[in-house]
Amino acid sequence: MTLPSPPSAAPRDEMSLADAALGFIRFQRDFARLILPLALLLAIVAGVVTAFRPSFPGRAILDTAKFSLDEWRRLVPILHDPRLVAGTLAGMDKPADGTAAQVEAERLTSLFERPSFWTRQVQYRSALQRDDIREVPNADLRNTSTLGIEISLRASSREEAARQIDATGRHIAQSLLWSLLDGFQRDQAAITTSQRPTLGLRLTRLTFEIEQNQARSADMRALMASFPERPDTTAGTIVSPENGGSRFLSPFAQWVALETKASELQADIRAARRDLERLEWLDRFLTAARAQRDQVQSGFALADRLDAIKTEIFASATAAAAVQARDEISLAIAEARARAERIGFTAAPMVESAPVWTRSPLPVAMIVFFASLAGLSMLLAVYRTIRMLDRPAGERWQATRDPLFAWLPARLRRELFPYDDRPPADETA
Repeated sequence: MTLPSPPSAAPRDEMSLADAALGFIRFQRDFARLILPLALLLAIVAGVVTAFRPSFPGRAILDTAKFSLDEWRRLVPILHDPRLVAGTLAGMDKPADGTAAQVEAERLTSLFERPSFWTRQVQYRSALQRDDIREVPNADLRNTSTLGIEISLRASSREEAARQIDATGRHIAQSLLWSLLDGFQRDQAAITTSQRPTLGLRLTRLTFEIEQNQARSADMRALMASFPERPDTTAGTIVSPENGGSRFLSPFAQWVALETKASELQADIRAARRDLERLEWLDRFLTAARAQRDQVQSGFALADRLDAIKTEIFASATAAAAVQARDEISLAIAEARARAERIGFTAAPMVESAPVWTRSPLPVAMIVFFASLAGLSMLLAVYRTIRMLDRPAGERWQATRDPLFAWLPARLRRELFPYDDRPPADETA
């Protein structure tokens, strides 16, 4: 019995790793005189450009006393408001050079009006760290104290970085003041809108109750007047001859109770009327403030404007309700202004003396050199492959005769591609 012969091995088209390495070395050898100078030129240009455009990192901690995480999250969405940004820049000291002042203002405007700046480079720092959360089971980030607001940015110089950090702190302070005062106006407007109808209804009910009370008091007085010769009518209780001798309050005791309740109802009516009057004064102030809302562009300007409106509205007011409304407004403005003025840097901003490595000439030049080397090699390899596939079978592709390099002088082509065949004899050197 003869065994079947094993099938013939199929031809292998795979390229070994050694062949691929040799092909890569030959490619680099053939085109090194073209690729290396171009990559080196690009690296030098990138290094020179980077040397004239450095970027220095700056960092600072803005001290914000009693500033909760919820307050910071409510403040972030308004920090990039163009009105508030313009108000901050208008209140800053400007350089003597008008051109430099305009350039700096445009740079800060572009920086502050980017929402990503306030969400990435300005961060709320809590005193509670992640490790503390594991050690403290009931730790709550919302109720913990804060270390402040950390500001991290980059600028073309150390002085510019310091100015940008200072401007960021000013902007946060005045935006917080704007937010507090705007929230106060909104809350008071909501209270005025909701409480005035409630107080009006309560006053109506109290008026009806006191009318009923007065009617019953008159009945009790008439009942006591019907028995002038019975002194025992002033006793605390009387006994009914029906229903087993039930006890009731005597007319005199009921009359005293009704008079006492009447006094309480009168006090409630006076309180409701005073609250209504206070809300009327507060509504006048809020109406005047809303009419001039668009005339201010910063928190400090808004505080000054509200102070002026308050002085104008309550200039001749002497009623107790008006005085109370004025004092409440003054207290809210003073507290908001005090919180904004307490915001400041715990220490001078820290700005590195050396630029970041991504803007240092040597690292950038090295990165550009190797990236250009790889990119140009890949592009040239792809181009050569396409040109070789486009040529007749067996015909060799030569860089010295390719249209891509035909515009170069013949001598330069021979120097760049020394492993190609010699060009035709009719080409002059």
